[in-house]
Amino acid sequence: MGVLAGAGVTAWQMWPSEEATVAVPAHVCESALPGADVKALLPAKGKQFAEWHTGTFNPEGGSASKVPGTCKVYGGGKSVTIKHSLYAGSDYTMKDVARDASSKGATRIALGEAKGFHEGDTTYLFVDCSSVQDETKALVEVDITYQKTTDRAVIQKMASLAADTLRLEAQKLWTCDGADGLPKGSPQVG
Repeated sequence: MGVLAGAGVTAWQMWPSEEATVAVPAHVCESALPGADVKALLPAKGKQFAEWHTGTFNPEGGSASKVPGTCKVYGGGKSVTIKHSLYAGSDYTMKDVARDASSKGATRIALGEAKGFHEGDTTYLFVDCSSVQDETKALVEVDITYQKTTDRAVIQKMASLAADTLRLEAQKLWTCDGADGLPKGSPQVG
């Protein structure tokens, strides 16, 4: 009897475990962003999808306040953090973005007038959000933090998520002059 029980336990331990498929919803972060961009970064199998957010992500979600937001999505043992901010009256300009994109270890990213870079584990994308009416200098920034990488394919996926986030927030939340001119599709990396 003991031999049979021992054989059963051994067989159970050697049996391949079937991990669950990570079910990423069609839209994430207050239903504001396409889930496909997140799904492209998260593993297909493992711990189930979950998300957490603060601030405003969905400009059409009914919130009247314009508040920078952070959304963190989890699945398959990995996470992606998506942040957006408005820097009004800041000394950091698009010239500074160009300088930082040229620094050692940075990979340039461009989406029409939006510029940015990938460095370490984060992709940064900025667009000028200055207002002609009140002459205020401002930038909208989107950060996507995933994992430290130099893999161009992973950087492209992060940049695509940054582009979708930037288009949404610059056009609908911060209503930047010229944001409607941001092109559709993926940004240029490199």
